[in-house]
Amino acid sequence: MAGTDYSSYLRIDELLDLQHPLTVGAHDEMLFVVIHQAYELWFKVILHELDFATAELLAGRPQGAMAPLHRTTRVDELLIAQLRVLETLTPEGFLEFRDPLKPASGLQSGQFRAIEVLGGFDGTTPADASPLSDHDRAELRRRSGAPTLFSALCAALRAQGFDAPDGDGIELRDRRVEALVSVYRDHVSPERAALHRVCELLLDHDEAISRWRFHHALMAAREIGSRPGTGGGGVAYLDTTITLRFFPELWEVRNRL
Repeated sequence: MAGTDYSSYLRIDELLDLQHPLTVGAHDEMLFVVIHQAYELWFKVILHELDFATAELLAGRPQGAMAPLHRTTRVDELLIAQLRVLETLTPEGFLEFRDPLKPASGLQSGQFRAIEVLGGFDGTTPADASPLSDHDRAELRRRSGAPTLFSALCAALRAQGFDAPDGDGIELRDRRVEALVSVYRDHVSPERAALHRVCELLLDHDEAISRWRFHHALMAAREIGSRPGTGGGGVAYLDTTITLRFFPELWEVRNRL
């Protein structure tokens, strides 16, 4: 009985047939295509891990969320490292194939928008950006009604007896922050230690994505200056994302310790 072989298991022939540059003679376009396809594969892994972590937290098992969150932070670092490869693309090299890309844009990455939704954002694109696909819009609508990573953390806190209510408003927010402060001040027991570790891993993820946003904005400025992006947005929009944070209440804990 024949076993599984490497090529058929990974569908290598099909994978390597997915790169189709549009501009003949533009040497750097192959790199551009592969990098962005690789990003989408890593986004798929991140969503796979974050969905699992969310389910574990909702079930009151923070210890089960630690491994997928740790893996996510390692993949986050790969996202940043890939920008260094993309930076080998010079402005004149990019301009050789840029125009035929319109209106395609990284802003249309439904998977990255899904990562943002899990982080608590609404997943919308800039007003002047090209629209997401129908499939991506449907997926984001599905996710918009599901728990976020932070609401799942609050569920895990409540399972351990902490006062961490859902909802908006200053009073509810203060109660959640005080619950988190309590975890940070005392995490000797295994239950508290697991919650504390999850909090720190969530901040690792938040920080890494913020560093990726900053590096991405700088890279884009080096490539296209102040031009609009191929699908809208551009560096002016990217600059507005640098200060975004998924978990502001976890950052607020630092002010109250």
